[in-house]
Amino acid sequence: MKSFLLYISSALIIGFIFSCAPAKKQTYFNETTHGRTYTENLSEYRLQAGDIVQIKVYSLTPGEFDFFRELSQIDFRVDPLLSGTLIGEDGTVVLPAVGPVRISGLTPREAQEKIRTILQDYLDTPSVDVRLLSFHFAVIGEVLRQGKYPILEDRINILEAVSTAGGLTEFANYETVKVLRTDNGISTLHGVNLLDPNLPNSNFYYIRPNDVIIVDQLKNKNFRRNSAANISLILSAVATGVTLILAIDNLSGN
Repeated sequence: MKSFLLYISSALIIGFIFSCAPAKKQTYFNETTHGRTYTENLSEYRLQAGDIVQIKVYSLTPGEFDFFRELSQIDFRVDPLLSGTLIGEDGTVVLPAVGPVRISGLTPREAQEKIRTILQDYLDTPSVDVRLLSFHFAVIGEVLRQGKYPILEDRINILEAVSTAGGLTEFANYETVKVLRTDNGISTLHGVNLLDPNLPNSNFYYIRPNDVIIVDQLKNKNFRRNSAANISLILSAVATGVTLILAIDNLSGN
């Protein structure tokens, strides 16, 4: 009887342990991708109303005749967003002496070429630099620090964006990450597998302004989170049951 109870108890314990869902191994770019090269699939962002841009103008025009000199004088003690130029609801920016210039719908490179062409009538050999200042994205879900993050770079990829949010938690599902992207007022949800060896070729490898990255949780998150407590509780219950049965067996044997 005792050996039978021990056998049953051992079977229950072993069965419970093996039924526990193991932590899934999730590895970025495994050894099969070593030495592999990728072609960037990068589409330039198109400016839209509400964006804040920095416009720098340089020319050979003497300073006293250069109406645009102030555009290039940046005070680094001031928040860059406060020193930028807002694209109005009509898609234009207002330039000194020139007036409104529509740049909505253009890439920063196209915008600076358009402005440079216009300024040729005002300045001697002008050159223009246009940079987007209001580039921000959000990360929610299974990351250490959910939130909205601004950057002053021209581009950032999804791995860098997740890293900015403190990285993924132990309960994150690397294979079902989503990117909510808005183009021309239309928002679309796209799936991204961070473990895909072809990730750098994805249209969503590089983050665009206003993207929202959503990191799903693993299906067994709640079980894994409480696994230690569950194991302790079940083992305690099994031990109590075995002790009780053994006690009853001893009494009946007497």
